[in-house]
Amino acid sequence: MADIRTRIFLAIVVLFIVFVSLTREQAQQPFVESRILMDTLITIRAYSDKAAKAVDLGFAAFAEVEKLASFHLPDSELARLNQRGDLAVESSLTPLLKLSADYYALSEGYFDPSFACLQKAYGFYSGVGRLPEQVELNELLQNFCGLDKILRQNGDGFVLASGSLLDLGGIAGGYAIGKAAQALKEAGCTAFLIDDAGDIWFEGQKPDNTPWRIAVLDPRDKTNLALIESRSPLAISTSGDYERFITVAGVRYGHIMNPHSGRPVDYYSSVTLIASEPIAADALSTAVFAMPPEIAFKWVEERNLPVLFLTATGTIHLSSAGRHYFSQVKTE
Repeated sequence: MADIRTRIFLAIVVLFIVFVSLTREQAQQPFVESRILMDTLITIRAYSDKAAKAVDLGFAAFAEVEKLASFHLPDSELARLNQRGDLAVESSLTPLLKLSADYYALSEGYFDPSFACLQKAYGFYSGVGRLPEQVELNELLQNFCGLDKILRQNGDGFVLASGSLLDLGGIAGGYAIGKAAQALKEAGCTAFLIDDAGDIWFEGQKPDNTPWRIAVLDPRDKTNLALIESRSPLAISTSGDYERFITVAGVRYGHIMNPHSGRPVDYYSSVTLIASEPIAADALSTAVFAMPPEIAFKWVEERNLPVLFLTATGTIHLSSAGRHYFSQVKTE
């Protein structure tokens, strides 16, 4: 009888060891899910025994921001502001509008959500591209652009100038990533990566103790432009002329505008910026992309920002701070 009990006990121990081993092996593998939200493909990669639930809550946070800040959803808070010209005091969009105003000021006007009226004039929303005459652009710039001119606070609410439009696409993704990250952590997930089509945030220690590795792709041929490797949390954002564009007479024009000329910028193929927060990386990469090189290169140096520029001619420019983050940079 004792021999049978011993065998049973040993069998239970073996099953327990196998179960623990399988559980550990599964924990080493991330739970990965992708969904289309905010007009793009979003992927969340999470390491946790609660990953499935945590990831679902992360996507729910993206969906909430989409309801607030989508330019295209007719019942979003932003759409109502664009249609009616005012926003109620209790609106959940208020924090994002205040952040947009902060980054507009910080970037000296190069991050400007009010360029939506310019993008509309070029046909970015209709899909039918056109090149407006400079007279038309001058009128738009003078009367309907400039966030500090066309959006003002009315108590705790906001009023938008008649005829103006806001598009928060240059900041809403970073804002949503921050909300999703918070949801993941509150659900017990401490190691994860969120990829919002070029806006990336990662944090936490992976089970195998390896660093997070992000390849920055060359938009021209999809080869590796550089590598980012870190065990510390980082926000990475790439702005480029390859996702949202129009084509007129065989020439492609990107959606980010020069705030002085009203013309799509043509200095870079891509700008990749690293920051400590997703919303900062998102807004500042958009702002820097809008700056002419002679301004941008100096601006990022003065603020010690890690940035990799790929110019329209294929030249690579790396900021001083960028040398500490970008490795294996592609040779020209």
